[in-house]
Amino acid sequence: MKKQIIVFILAISTMVFISCETECEKVTTKNITVLIDATDSLLISKAKHELRKENFEQLINQELGIKEDPKCFTVNYDFGIISTQSYYNPTSTALSHTNWGQARNKLVIGWRDFYASHEENLKSLDSIGIMESTSLFPTLIKAINKTEGTVIVVSDLIENNPAVNFYKNPPTTPEQMDKAYDKMVNYYLPDILNQKDKREVIFIVMSEPKNDAVVHKARAFWKYTLEQNLGLSVSFADGISTL
Repeated sequence: MKKQIIVFILAISTMVFISCETECEKVTTKNITVLIDATDSLLISKAKHELRKENFEQLINQELGIKEDPKCFTVNYDFGIISTQSYYNPTSTALSHTNWGQARNKLVIGWRDFYASHEENLKSLDSIGIMESTSLFPTLIKAINKTEGTVIVVSDLIENNPAVNFYKNPPTTPEQMDKAYDKMVNYYLPDILNQKDKREVIFIVMSEPKNDAVVHKARAFWKYTLEQNLGLSVSFADGISTL
């Protein structure tokens, strides 16, 4: 009887081992960068509300294509702040998950810790001072160059920097958009932009009603510029729930 029990236990152990070996032969990996426009307190408040835990969890699940319980995947998540500077130094977090709670050779962070780190990122926005101008362009391009996945931008999209000012002269024709793009490239980015496949930019549009006309023109600019010059997939949403 004892021998039968031992054989049974060994059989179960073998099955578990094989399952562990084959359960995640293919692990879905997603690179997600979130950029927050922190150029005024209202935008910060809107961004923190939009990216609260339940929305952020929905966003991650959607980007991973998860409809049921998570299975085998890895998320590389960068959190960056859009400021008046072209310097880009994101906070990075990694999450790996399999049915057995771990993935080989990958950093393992539980769901709770992963979302807790996201909430800490949002809290860090409170220490950002009010800025007089917006330089979305250099931060966005640096983020695009760094990632090979999805860049999610939470912003009002309005560019106001030493090169261009959408409040005063928003570009509305292809010629004007090309000129504005060239001005910002010459001012901020002397280096050649990296061309990569499988990248997309999603803009979560946060704006005040008084700026709706400018934001509408800014949407057209970003779509035209990023698609024409970098060949990216560009989309817009009024909130994560509308993606």
